[in-house]
Amino acid sequence: MNGNSEIPGKCWRLSGAALVLLLCDSLTAGAASVQGSIAAASDYVLRGVSQNQGELALQGDVNVRFAQGWSAGLWSSQLQLLPGQHTLEFDAYLQWRHALSAEFDLALSATHYSYPDDPRPISYDYDELALSLAWRDQLYATASWSPRVNFFTSYGYQLEPNRRVLNFELAAHRGLTAHLEALAGVGFYDPVGVDYASYTYGSAALDWHSGKWRAELAWIAVQGANHRWYSQGEAGGPLTLSVAWSF
Repeated sequence: MNGNSEIPGKCWRLSGAALVLLLCDSLTAGAASVQGSIAAASDYVLRGVSQNQGELALQGDVNVRFAQGWSAGLWSSQLQLLPGQHTLEFDAYLQWRHALSAEFDLALSATHYSYPDDPRPISYDYDELALSLAWRDQLYATASWSPRVNFFTSYGYQLEPNRRVLNFELAAHRGLTAHLEALAGVGFYDPVGVDYASYTYGSAALDWHSGKWRAELAWIAVQGANHRWYSQGEAGGPLTLSVAWSF
């Protein structure tokens, strides 16, 4: 194993050590809080592509918020990576947020995506680092990088292992009433150096919230399958509905 391939493992060992220190410090100071949510979505869509063959997906999240802008958690969802092959996705994440000024906020995150019992011929588990800049909690720009992702396509049964992936997103959020918000965004997914793998996607949504309940109706658009040989799920939506209860 070369030095570059060891980078994700080293990053996660450092993240794990930092998380333990934060947890001990926050619990001692009484500054940690636990929260989460349970949701049902008409489809699980990731970057414009359905992860559950257009079917209902149950999802859950639990996270701990520490002092000084740190948080860590675990998110999970039902999915079908191949038709009729039901499994789960687990995403463990560590995040840090910081107010740069009265108008700008910065966020850094590290996420490990895992797929136990993945029916596909190679492992798709991967790590992702992301940097996000927000203006007045209304406009967001996010760039993310995955150092090593495996890709497989049934078009000619081509394998592209250990590829770097870049992803860029721009999003806007606007409150309409005390309980209703409008959201819109566009993104570009780019596995570096892999032909017929880069594609654009976008969405527009209305989000309603009251107390512990939240519902979102979203319209989703994504480039056709000829642009995304290695992301072969159905195009998400075009309409999806999700309902969540937080605790």
